[in-house]
Amino acid sequence: MTFARGEGRRARRDAMPRPTIKTIAQETGLSIATVSKALNDSPQVRPETRAIVVAAAERVGYQLNMHGVQLRTGKTYQVAAIMTAPGPKQNEWEGVEYAQLLSGISWALEESPYRVSLYAVRNFEESLATIRQIVSLKKADGIIVSGTRADDPRVRIMQEADFPFVTYGITLHNAPHAFVDADNDRMIRHSVARLAERGHRRIALINPMAELSYAIVRLEAYREALEAAGLPFDPALIAHGHLTPAFGRENVLAMSALPNPPTAYICANEASALGAFSGFHEHGLVHGRDAVINATDDLNVSQYFAPPITTYYLPIHEPSELLGRYILRRMEGEPPEALQALIMPQLIERSGDRLA
Repeated sequence: MTFARGEGRRARRDAMPRPTIKTIAQETGLSIATVSKALNDSPQVRPETRAIVVAAAERVGYQLNMHGVQLRTGKTYQVAAIMTAPGPKQNEWEGVEYAQLLSGISWALEESPYRVSLYAVRNFEESLATIRQIVSLKKADGIIVSGTRADDPRVRIMQEADFPFVTYGITLHNAPHAFVDADNDRMIRHSVARLAERGHRRIALINPMAELSYAIVRLEAYREALEAAGLPFDPALIAHGHLTPAFGRENVLAMSALPNPPTAYICANEASALGAFSGFHEHGLVHGRDAVINATDDLNVSQYFAPPITTYYLPIHEPSELLGRYILRRMEGEPPEALQALIMPQLIERSGDRLA
């Protein structure tokens, strides 16, 4: 019997014995027990030894039988990422998408046996139901969830079940838990003080939906920063909503029509800042002459605006990778109080922002 050249190669490859733990032991000179522990991520194996075993496993084409591991350990080796995804009819950009967050989390888990499973939800209620199901059926070993509320029932469910989790965002009234977030309090205080020092007396806040924890933090910091600068608080200069370009645009159009319009706008993301620029254009406002826009930036998009604007820049890979590292440590039993991070974004001054 004869084979075509490609068929012959496939036949020889298929005829080769399947790599086993013994194959890796022979490749590395380590014992079968050590190799087995390394592949099962045992804490008894040093990280450098595990790296040697993983590299050898890749060379010989070994694939861990995760089903067998799950049966022995009771683990799924899955981290559930609960993230709100835009609906099929939602065409407005809202800044960072879940894909960017997932990329950083996956990168942090790369050297572990864990993988991320995305649970895309449409709203808060759906995320609550999804978390209940994951916790009760043990469909994952850990959860990462975003869009936190001041008193978040999802957090209570996971805490009552002693289920490992990390939130992207703080809560205000829940028991201590692991989280990663931008330091919105410091950022808003600094932004208001900086603009006030540059002569601005009417500073608008384009904020996310009012029920979100970081919206509450930003609003309170804004109030206190205005008071510290000797400036009055005007509710007409506050807007809460979905941070889309349309939201930024409609609020600039409304606020710039006030008898005493703002001369500075603090936008919670670059999508709303983009819309604010559209509102400037429609009302004939010139950035730097009539008013200025500052924003929080995750993707450094603001440097391409014309003109580029001052931003508080936090590259999305920083919090997303930290979320991945924290969930690994939480699943290993590290206390949540040791896994809390507020990251102060970097101020990038692309404009003097002085009141003309």
